[in-house]
Amino acid sequence: MKNGVFFIIDKHNSHNGITDRLKAAVGLYYIAKYNGLDFRFIHRAGFDIRDYLKPNKVPWSAELSDISIVPWKTKKLEYLMPLCEIPVLKPGLQYICRRYIGKNIIEIMDVPEWQRVWRELFWELFSPSETVVNAMERSKLPEHYVAVNARFINSLGVFEQADYNSPLPQDMQIRLIDAVLLKVEACEKESNVPIIVSSDSVLFLKEASRRGFRTIDPDGIGHIMNPEVDELVNLKTFVNFFNMAKAEKIYSILNVEGMPKNSLYKTQYPRYAAIIGNKPFIRI
Repeated sequence: MKNGVFFIIDKHNSHNGITDRLKAAVGLYYIAKYNGLDFRFIHRAGFDIRDYLKPNKVPWSAELSDISIVPWKTKKLEYLMPLCEIPVLKPGLQYICRRYIGKNIIEIMDVPEWQRVWRELFWELFSPSETVVNAMERSKLPEHYVAVNARFINSLGVFEQADYNSPLPQDMQIRLIDAVLLKVEACEKESNVPIIVSSDSVLFLKEASRRGFRTIDPDGIGHIMNPEVDELVNLKTFVNFFNMAKAEKIYSILNVEGMPKNSLYKTQYPRYAAIIGNKPFIRI
C-alpha cells in the first residue's frame, strides 16, 4: 500500500483555476517532503492531469484504488487558511487532502528565495506531456519573444462563472480594448524581440490581431472551471502556460485609466509562468 500525502481533485471538490490547483499541489508536496513522506496527485476534475503533466523526478501518479479502505490507515488533511505552519505528519498513514485553497504556503511562510524553491519543486513534480509538447511545437513561436497577457474575465462578455465583474456596456468595451492595446503597444516599443499577446477574451484577441499584433490562436480559449469546457480548452490552458514560461519576460496588463476598477483581473497565471521559467514579470 502506498503511504504519504494524497492530493485528490475530482467531482467532489470545488473547482479552482489551474494556477490555484498547481499552487496547492506544490504546497502539499512541500509539506510531504518536509515530513519525509511520499506525495501522490490524483486529478479527475473534468480531465486527467496526466494527459497534460507527467511525473518528472517524483512518481506522484496514483489511482483512487490506491486509497486504503481501512479507516485507521487514512487521515484527512486540509490545505486551507491559515497556512501559517507546516503540519507534522506521521509515517505509515495515508493523508488524504480533498479540501484545499489555491494559496502558496511557501510564499505565505516567507521561505527564503521562495520563487526559486517553488520553481524547483514544480519541476521535480512536473514536465509537460508529449501532447502538450507537440502542441507547443505547432504554435511555431519565434525563438525569442516577450509575452503580454490581459485577463478580462467577464468585462468583454461572459467568460466564466465568477462574480468578479460582469460585461461592460458595448461602448465601454470598445474603450477598454483601446486602452489595453495602447499598453500592448508600449510593451512592443520597449521590446527588442517580437511580442506575443495572450488573453482570456476572444473578442480582444481578434481585435489585437486585426490591428497587427501577433496573438495566440483564440480557438480553444476558455476556463477549466467551467463545466462545459472541452479537451481543446484544457490543452490550450497548459500550452499557453508553458509557452509564456519560455518568453524573455512577461507583462501582465492590470491598470488602465478611466475604466471601472474591476475591468481587468490580477491574474496569477502569467506570474507563475514567469516563476517556472525564471523570467522577469512586470505588472503594468
